Amino acid sequence: MNKKFTALLMALLLALTLCVPAMAVSEYGVIYDETDSLGSVELDYMGEHALPELSEKLQMDLRIDVFTDEDVSADTDVMDIAEYVYENSGYGWGENRDGVSLTLLMRAQPDGTYALAEDDWGIYTFLSQTRGNEQDLADTVYDAVAPYMAERAWNGEDVTMSGTALIQATDAMMNAVTEYINANCPPSETEPDPEPAATPTTAVPNVPRTLKSESMSYVFDHSHMLTDTQRAELEAQAKEISLRHHCGVYVAFVDDYTVYSDGGGVYKTTYQLYHGDQLGMGDDRDGIIILLSMAERDYAMFVYGTYAETAFNSYGQEKLEKAFLGNFKEDDWYGGVSNYLSTCDEYLTRADAGKPVRESPALLIVIAVVASCLLSGAICLFLKRSMKTVHQKVEANEYVAPGGLQLSKQYDRYTHTTEVRSKISRSDDSSSSGTSSCSGGGGSGRSGKF
Repeated sequence: MNKKFTALLMALLLALTLCVPAMAVSEYGVIYDETDSLGSVELDYMGEHALPELSEKLQMDLRIDVFTDEDVSADTDVMDIAEYVYENSGYGWGENRDGVSLTLLMRAQPDGTYALAEDDWGIYTFLSQTRGNEQDLADTVYDAVAPYMAERAWNGEDVTMSGTALIQATDAMMNAVTEYINANCPPSETEPDPEPAATPTTAVPNVPRTLKSESMSYVFDHSHMLTDTQRAELEAQAKEISLRHHCGVYVAFVDDYTVYSDGGGVYKTTYQLYHGDQLGMGDDRDGIIILLSMAERDYAMFVYGTYAETAFNSYGQEKLEKAFLGNFKEDDWYGGVSNYLSTCDEYLTRADAGKPVRESPALLIVIAVVASCLLSGAICLFLKRSMKTVHQKVEANEYVAPGGLQLSKQYDRYTHTTEVRSKISRSDDSSSSGTSSCSGGGGSGRSGKF
């Protein structure tokens, strides 16, 4: 019995109002997405490989279900859905049917997107008494997944951000279940492990990776553009600035950004890495990151969080990149990062003081004054010319009064030609670069070449 039909039967039993079932459904192995919008290469990999392999190892059935409210009434309880689907869809490992499921109930929005309310997700667990306490397991998994269910990630404004949050929630669920089972009720060893050759690790290429490592928390130098001493110094500077302002300041060097992406340009890759690594500080995960991809000299800046976007608005971002892109064009990596960090410190300090970097109104005032003067001058000149009774003539005979001198011959004589030439400046392609504003991932930024 498929999950869609199961959900409808459950709704009938609960005496809920039903509608025509939605046709847009995607299944990524053990991950079921009724919105048909959250899929990605990594989610597909998790559903078809990572979750089933972990289920086999822990002898625990692990499932992810994303339903929509198009078939049920507004007062549907997500845990009733989770329990019914688990009981009637063949979930559970072995005879005891041990397992954990993460269930989301997405609400349709007027613009055709889906959003997740605070109480519209839950963890359902089934654990035999011989293995442990299922409520303890449910609480452990719930606490691990909760940070990725924040309203901002599921408000329907950015489906990519929601997809990233689902990947993070799935990963958190896998880690929490693994730690709990291994610590409290490890699986039986009576059954041999399956042959690993059945699912080759090369089945899914270009799975997004992480920037973090044990030695890099703010300055991610995966291309080795800095010496160890330089990177350690810049790492310490970035950490001090971030902690002092409660806003993460990051920079990343990579060989080729496409290796870290499941599709999209350098800007999308940057915010995917930002969310994937859970960068940022505070509840809003405020932060700013610049990513430089050395293969084609691609560049992106991403700003996230209310406080960060106050300190680095669109004008501030454009002005900020002028402080370091010049260094990067000249392959001065240390100087570029140093200028970037110090300028970020300056902008954050001004934001703390309630005076964030903003475009000065002086230029607009000057333009308005000059335009007003030009307009009033033109009007005065027109009035002055209209009061003259004598005007300059084009031909000589126009100066003769009627009935006066009559010219017998008229002719024009060519004397000279005035030619004006302007030099056309050519840009040097070897040093050209360009950036533009971007948005997405719940924040804003810029991208281009350096």
